[in-house]
Amino acid sequence: MPEDVKPVGYVENESLLPIPSDKRLYGIGTFTWMMFSMNVCIPLFFLGSIGLQLGLSVTEVALGALLGNLATTVILFLNGLPGVKYGIPYPVQLRPSWGFKGSKIPVVLRGIVGAGWYGIEAYSGSLAILMVALYILGYAGRDPVAIASAAFRYVVFVVALYVAFATIVTAKGLGMIARVVNVTGPLLLVYFIWLTLQLSTQQIPETGGGGAGLFSRSFALYLAIQTNFWATMSLNISDLSRGLYADKRGLRALIIGPLTGIVLTAVVASILGYYLTMYTGYSTPQEIILYTAPGVIAIVLGQVFASLAPFSTDITANIPALVNILTSCFKMKWRSAVVIAGFIGFLLAPWWAVEKGPDIINYVSAFTSNYGLILGPIAGIMIADYYLVRGNYDLRKLYMNGPEGYWYGDGYNKAAILTYVMSIIIIYAISYVMGDITIVGGVPFPTSLSWYIGVVVATLLYFAITRKH
Repeated sequence: MPEDVKPVGYVENESLLPIPSDKRLYGIGTFTWMMFSMNVCIPLFFLGSIGLQLGLSVTEVALGALLGNLATTVILFLNGLPGVKYGIPYPVQLRPSWGFKGSKIPVVLRGIVGAGWYGIEAYSGSLAILMVALYILGYAGRDPVAIASAAFRYVVFVVALYVAFATIVTAKGLGMIARVVNVTGPLLLVYFIWLTLQLSTQQIPETGGGGAGLFSRSFALYLAIQTNFWATMSLNISDLSRGLYADKRGLRALIIGPLTGIVLTAVVASILGYYLTMYTGYSTPQEIILYTAPGVIAIVLGQVFASLAPFSTDITANIPALVNILTSCFKMKWRSAVVIAGFIGFLLAPWWAVEKGPDIINYVSAFTSNYGLILGPIAGIMIADYYLVRGNYDLRKLYMNGPEGYWYGDGYNKAAILTYVMSIIIIYAISYVMGDITIVGGVPFPTSLSWYIGVVVATLLYFAITRKH
């Protein structure tokens, strides 16, 4: 399939054109570390604390992490293959299933969720930066209570600096991103393994009990949180997989990278977060480091790692998803879109909603457990269109603005839109029958397993609807 395609009928954003085979950047090693670095972030360790709060045993936490991340990794692989094969990004990959104009709908929906994560990661990294700065400066005699209080109160100023630096790094493109994530990923995970071993020799954790049970609502909610953690990137993974070698090396990387960097890492980190919360009684990794790390060097290093981890996740996953909205819907250049994304990330960072550690845990839990409703049906439509309806894409048609391309009469594939709306309705109907509707901020959200239901229902619906036409 030719890669020197020329857009027909309009001026295409250069950022959305396919990457030629001879300019692919990643192999197995880089892609595995990239998945690892994206996954190892502060909210990942929240998952252990959330599991403990839900009354789960450590075995249930580990199983929830394994099943939830394995499910999204399968979707990630399926959606990543077109990126390897054609070198196309997520907004372009959506054109055959949603239509040339309609592709903007799932781009915006995915980008909104990514923007929320950008804000959470920016807040988490900034909190760690401020804590270590106050500690080094000897604020309040290095009293942990005073430092924590000041950090939660003044973190907004550091958030502004954080997003500015993230903007500069991301604006330099995929090559710069690859170099950054290669060195940031392992640090925090290794540190928390060491800290857990240190604390385990000094303190006896409280018992986690026998657990809530695998068929309990608590486990279902936890499974949803673990699943939705990567339900985001499983949609737009082609934004990164398009940089893999366009041969068997790229396919191997698409398998090995997620299984190692996502699934295995999530299980280990969730267990660590669970035990660290039990050992210390604190909810957030930043507080655990500040209150319990043995000595000045351990505290400083821990907080530095805690700031680098969310930074690497933002520049590889969250900022690009938000940038996709700006490049595809508003035809912005990559660097201009990254700058605007920085302003949005600053406004969405929950410095206005968080006053103490448990607040951020509850914020992340409420956010993560509910957006599967939005993303599940998109995944189902993408998979059904490529694997059940087409089997391949016409690379030239992907860049044709008009009837010669994926146009569907007016630029919108009504089958995809109808499938999406019907899937949402069916998810709510099933949840209503199950008596599993949760009110969050005055808005009713359906069952915790809405992502799973959405993927299956949308896949079947889209295939059935398109077969009739």
